[in-house]
Amino acid sequence: MTENEFISTVKQNNKRIYLIALSITQNSSDAEDVMQNVFLKLWKYNKPFNDSEHLKKWLTAVSVNESRDYMRNPFRKRKLPLDDAVNISVLDKTQNIDLFKAIMSLDTKERTIIHLFYYEDMSVADISQILKLKESAVKTRLFRARKKLKAILGDEWINE
Repeated sequence: MTENEFISTVKQNNKRIYLIALSITQNSSDAEDVMQNVFLKLWKYNKPFNDSEHLKKWLTAVSVNESRDYMRNPFRKRKLPLDDAVNISVLDKTQNIDLFKAIMSLDTKERTIIHLFYYEDMSVADISQILKLKESAVKTRLFRARKKLKAILGDEWINE
């Protein structure tokens, strides 16, 4: 990957990767750290990508895995509470703060699947591949997350 291709990839994907990381870490500063780690891994990655879809799936998988690893790190410190850290301009698809807060109140596994399914427009098959879960497990978590969101927001918010 040339330097120009790398810069272009960063510009095209930084917002998406930030939102994936934010959905898992629930902290803006941590999400930025994860995003930086993802792009560092991309820069060091030596194999070519088949196409833009392959690159997108690779970046998504690395983002999820980096976020999980970051959360497991015992030396990680929370720097800002989520309410203080959320940059509203980043939330173009999540324009309703109530919906965003409801999604962020889900546990990490459910929140990640909701984000990948609704905000990254990924299929259940792709999510199962990235998260290394059976498709049935992804469907179950998606169902449970929707059910919790309905309980929090009411029926008018959720369209299955």
